[in-house]
Amino acid sequence: MNSIKEAKEKLQFLRTKTSFEKMVQVTAILTKLLEPYRIRPIIVGGLAVEIYTRGDYTTVDIDLIVSDREKAGQLLTQLGFVPSGRHWYHDELFVSVEIPNDMLEDADDDKVIELMLEDGLSVYVIGIEDIILDRLRACVHWKSSSDCEWARRMFLLHKERLHFTYMEHVAEKDGTIKQLKEWL
Repeated sequence: MNSIKEAKEKLQFLRTKTSFEKMVQVTAILTKLLEPYRIRPIIVGGLAVEIYTRGDYTTVDIDLIVSDREKAGQLLTQLGFVPSGRHWYHDELFVSVEIPNDMLEDADDDKVIELMLEDGLSVYVIGIEDIILDRLRACVHWKSSSDCEWARRMFLLHKERLHFTYMEHVAEKDGTIKQLKEWL
């Protein structure tokens, strides 16, 4: 799939899919279209949590970090998404894309993972440690009990593969070390 026409055809097949499948596939299609420009959109936010909790958490939009918002916006518009600020919405698919930033902040780019999908497409997702730390910051600094819960669930679900030294180092800097140490 290298053309807008092919991408739009692929989008048509998503109508009957679940919201999660639609969001992941839309991201995969956009990722493929951005590939020739050496732009790698990275899933962050709620969709990353949904991926890492294997669907226990659900979200209603796609949050992507894209280094060239203008190019991504052009492609999304060509795919039938309607722009509104830093958001794009597809009326037929009921899919919303937000590009909150052009660079990955408070996260290690080397920890980003590539998920290969069944159809040969792929998506990039913020590292598990960094999405846990993101939710931990919301838990501690914003007093968000739901973020505490989801951070803890992801922590327990992926405990065997987490890089604790990295997490402790970051948590020390951002003031969340006390909560993290309770979990450790």
